[in-house]
Amino acid sequence: MTDLLVTAGTNAADAETPFWARRNGVYLYCAVWHVAFALVAIFMRSALGYDDALEAYNVQSLEWSYTPRNPSLYDWILYGLDRLTGSTAYSAPLLNYASMLACALLLYELARRVIDDRRLQALSAYSLSLLWTMGFDFHPILTHSKLMIAIIAATLLVIHSLGEGRTLSKYILLGLLIPLGLMAKYAYGLFLAAAFLAALAVPKYRAIVLDKRVLLTGLIAVLPVAGVLALDAAKSQAIVGTTIGVVKTGQDAGLFEKSIRFGSAVTLFCMPFGAFFGWLYFRTDRTAPKPGARDESFLHFTGLILLVGLVVMLFWSFGLGSAQVRARYFLCVFLVFPLFAFMVLDRYAVPARAARDYAILAGLTATAIFALNLTSRLAPAESVCRTCLLSVPYRQLGDELAARYGRTPTLVGHDILEGGQLRAALPTARVTTLVPKPYRPPAREAEHCVLVWQPGDDIAPDLARYGIALQADGSVTAQWWAPLLDNARSTTFNLQELPTGSQPCL
Repeated sequence: MTDLLVTAGTNAADAETPFWARRNGVYLYCAVWHVAFALVAIFMRSALGYDDALEAYNVQSLEWSYTPRNPSLYDWILYGLDRLTGSTAYSAPLLNYASMLACALLLYELARRVIDDRRLQALSAYSLSLLWTMGFDFHPILTHSKLMIAIIAATLLVIHSLGEGRTLSKYILLGLLIPLGLMAKYAYGLFLAAAFLAALAVPKYRAIVLDKRVLLTGLIAVLPVAGVLALDAAKSQAIVGTTIGVVKTGQDAGLFEKSIRFGSAVTLFCMPFGAFFGWLYFRTDRTAPKPGARDESFLHFTGLILLVGLVVMLFWSFGLGSAQVRARYFLCVFLVFPLFAFMVLDRYAVPARAARDYAILAGLTATAIFALNLTSRLAPAESVCRTCLLSVPYRQLGDELAARYGRTPTLVGHDILEGGQLRAALPTARVTTLVPKPYRPPAREAEHCVLVWQPGDDIAPDLARYGIALQADGSVTAQWWAPLLDNARSTTFNLQELPTGSQPCL
């Protein structure tokens, strides 16, 4: 009888809840949003984004380390996907949008546990697309950050579960997530530090830290990271050096300039979510809080993560004096902002019309961003996307290179960006760069070694270091795919065949 009453109550609640706020609706809309962008990235781009190109160059082989700036988990997964799909042009969008979707759904599942109002649960997930970094910047740039936020979301879910009931299996799971997060992106460590300090300040979560089983979590977390660093002893020094270099950037800037940059970064990260939420907040009657006791421990926990993150960023910008503070740097500590905001709003009865209007605004914003991305692929004009990097016809170039030199030549690009584009254009080729990089693919015999560059690229000095003069042997002119433009642009690529034993080819 009890089960029947629970089922009846659930069905009644579903009948009163709009579809967009039900669990099935949230899963559907989140999946549609991410799949739609992934399809555009896979089938309507002829080039990679900047960060995707860097990773495409790196994953020509499986290595412990590719660059000191980022750890290797993303590259390892991408390497495996490349073996399955055949090209980073397909595997990078799959990994990127799968990570983003996992983050959204994990945070939604967390919202279902800490927010009573089903509409606000759904809106907290939809609002991730209203954070500038995730809703706009994530489409053309950033790679490791996308994997990191999925692991952050999973970590938060496990921490909340530990607060509800501490078990050995949960401590083990937390221990497994920590090295995954650190190997996804080092910024995860800042989130972890903020979460640790926040937990110490909230009795319910302080008990998690003081439980002796947390020692097992620490042991599981430390061993994999220490093992990877031990395999490349120089990497730890390189990480520290790279981090110091980023932090020190812009130290000569004045106080006013730093203030403007810091304020701009915070504002840009939070918008347009901050404006939309403020509008919803002031449409809610806050004079009559909803009755009933509630456990606000997780609200305090996430609020402290935001506070600690803000203090760290303030110290970075003003204490250390760095002007190198960008909106995307806040992602590791401000990811919980929408969840926290809707936990606060859940104290009050939000009018049905106000919640519906917010959902419409979120949907219209997401649609507008998608339309802009789609238009920039269908009509890549300078007025729409300026240089339109994603529409430069590298895929067409790859077909021509395969026809002239076979499918397994060595291709030489000027830098890692160009090298990554060539790697995606002809995945069976080995690609090197004129500008030295920490990672260089393993040597492989090839019948042809071809230098590829665009007119106007200043590569002669770099080529001269190897004792080779720049002289084009031929060229390829490829038309841009632009079905909505009458006069589509074209790009010319110059080609120069180099001796296979020359240094750039090795």
